[in-house]
Amino acid sequence: MAIPFFVVALPLSLLIAGGIYLSFDNIKESSLRDIVASAPFHRWFGKIHVPLDLSKHHLICCHPHGVLCTMAIVGIHLKPKSKTLIAVAPIVFTIPVIGWIAKHLGAIPATYKHIVSGLQETSVILLPGGVPEIVSHEIKQSYTDRIGFLKCARQAGVNIYSVIGKQRYYELLRMPFHGIRMHIAKTYNLPAVFPWVFGWHGTWMPQRNPIEPTIKYFEMDRGDIKETRKRYYARIHP
Repeated sequence: MAIPFFVVALPLSLLIAGGIYLSFDNIKESSLRDIVASAPFHRWFGKIHVPLDLSKHHLICCHPHGVLCTMAIVGIHLKPKSKTLIAVAPIVFTIPVIGWIAKHLGAIPATYKHIVSGLQETSVILLPGGVPEIVSHEIKQSYTDRIGFLKCARQAGVNIYSVIGKQRYYELLRMPFHGIRMHIAKTYNLPAVFPWVFGWHGTWMPQRNPIEPTIKYFEMDRGDIKETRKRYYARIHP
């Protein structure tokens, strides 16, 4: 009875293990990324203007997370000649082919170890709100309870660019049991939302709004991390 199970499970396990193994190295440059970054995104969004001085390494924190991280991916990461890394859910790298593509597009697992390591090489893009902020996207609220991103910046010895979006590129239907779904998102990293997003004319294409966020600079300190978190969010959400 076990043989049919292992005939299926073993190759799948090897593929997943291979995806995890291949995610260990950071890839800042690749021909695949160059091809994607050369797409004329500005023609769709009208204007893309995210001026960041990345001559030194920074942690780039984008707010809000949104549904598909449009501002972070298109506005910063996939700009021509960009060498940033972008931290995404680690589960992405367990998916055969998808994990390989993500890696060659400059993605790294959103873990403390990978983010701090990435900041030694280049600037890293992170969406601190994570999965809970996808759920709170329904009611236009930010998720501000996390402090891990501040610990990463402190450990790596870098300061933070806060990139605060003014536009929404997708909408979600507001669903009941918001508190329960937020608990699921915080505990299990699962976005319990309506399984369809509404972008341009109700499709999965992002709405054609400009990418022109507000940018604020935050210098890390060595004080109490909880007080640093309060100071950080007071600055970006006055």
